[in-house]
Amino acid sequence: MSRSAAPPTRITAHSTSLICQDVDLRGDITIGPGVVVHPKASILALGGPIVIGAECVIEETVIIVNRGTEIMKIGDGNHFMVGSRIESPSIGDHNTFQPRCKASSGVIITDNCTLGAGTILLPLPTLPPNTTETLPPYTVIFGADSDRRIWDGSGEVAEKALRGKHIEYLREVIPK
Repeated sequence: MSRSAAPPTRITAHSTSLICQDVDLRGDITIGPGVVVHPKASILALGGPIVIGAECVIEETVIIVNRGTEIMKIGDGNHFMVGSRIESPSIGDHNTFQPRCKASSGVIITDNCTLGAGTILLPLPTLPPNTTETLPPYTVIFGADSDRRIWDGSGEVAEKALRGKHIEYLREVIPK
C-alpha cells in the first residue's frame, strides 16, 4: 500500500503580515495584509490551498485545516481566539471564533458571525447527508448545546473599531 506524499509547502505572506516563530504552516497558504499569527498556531492546507484575507488575528493553538481539494477562503477582519479549530470551507468577513470553538467542514460561515466559547458548529441535522449548510450573516452560536440566534448588529461599529485597535496593539507589542 502506497502512501501519498504530503503537498509541498508554499507560503505567500504580505509584507505587512506578522507571523511569529513556532507556527506550523503546511501546504499552499496565502496570508493577506495586516494578518497577525501568534506562536503555536497551525494552518494546515492538507488538501487544497488556504487563502487568508486582510487584518485577521490568529491566536495561540488555533488550528485551521483544509482537507478538501477546493480553496479554503477566509475573508477580512476575522478573529480566531485561543484553541479554536476551524475546518469550514469558506469564511466571510468580520467573524469571531471564541476560545475552543469548533467549526466543521459541513458549514460555510458568512459575515459577522460569532461562535461562542466551546461551541461546536455542525450542519443542522435536518439537512440531507453530505450537503453543506450556509450560516446566515449575524448568526451567533452559543451555550452548551450550541444554540443559534441572529444578532441585530447593534454595537457593530464599536466592535470593528476595537478590533482595529487590537490588531494595531499586537503589531506593536509582538515584535518586542
